[in-house]
Amino acid sequence: MKTRIKSFEKIFNFRDFGGYKTKTGKMVRANKLFRSAHFNNTTESDRNSLAELDIGLIVDLRHKTERERQPTNWPDTQNPKRLLYLSEEENNHEAIAPHEAFMKDELHSPKDARDYMLRSYGQRPLDKGFKKIFGDTLRYMANTGQPILVHCAAGKDRTGSLCSIILGCLGVDKAIQMTDYMLTMEAVDIDSYLLPAAKMFTAKYGREIDPEAIRPMFGVEEAYLKSSFNTIVNMHEYILGQLDVSEEEILAIKEAYLE
Repeated sequence: MKTRIKSFEKIFNFRDFGGYKTKTGKMVRANKLFRSAHFNNTTESDRNSLAELDIGLIVDLRHKTERERQPTNWPDTQNPKRLLYLSEEENNHEAIAPHEAFMKDELHSPKDARDYMLRSYGQRPLDKGFKKIFGDTLRYMANTGQPILVHCAAGKDRTGSLCSIILGCLGVDKAIQMTDYMLTMEAVDIDSYLLPAAKMFTAKYGREIDPEAIRPMFGVEEAYLKSSFNTIVNMHEYILGQLDVSEEEILAIKEAYLE
């Protein structure tokens, strides 16, 4: 695979996370596993390119308020199945995503932001809503073998967690999972976002937000994903026990997505 980072006009951090070697020597199939940021601003050219991928499932890991604020703009010619993250607070229309609540009330320094990221990565694998959508994604893969697309808002944190689990299910080593995770730092120019984002948050929250204070939330670090690894401990046992995916389904996933 010459490059797994795909170029679009208004879709960011779009990558193929197939093409990796597993611990048994098999390869994860390319052009079947995709990850990205949101799809609110897609252009006609973007939608034409998306249509060529023949995506069977879109896994949207954003909270309800995020989906309502930036609805997905997908090709009219396709109607893939959608899985949506549902939190315990989804029925509260005033609720905002946890990372937004943190920025609003608790973010003051880079350390605050980094500590939050470490906590959220450690907690995510056991979150009821995430476990449900993670398990549903793997079951869909087992039942259909179709190309899937995993995304959240920026395509790095929640997306990174599920993509790591998928690769782990397929038998890809943790070191390679980490390599794929860290590609966000190549796919996205983080520095270009910090100042405009800080200005936006300053206006939105009514207090000064330092661009450097949000840097840990806009990039990725190996320590973040390691925090998830520490919670999961054993990927195979986690998938069986926490995600309620059977051995037979794991074998079906490997049959469909490995070569």
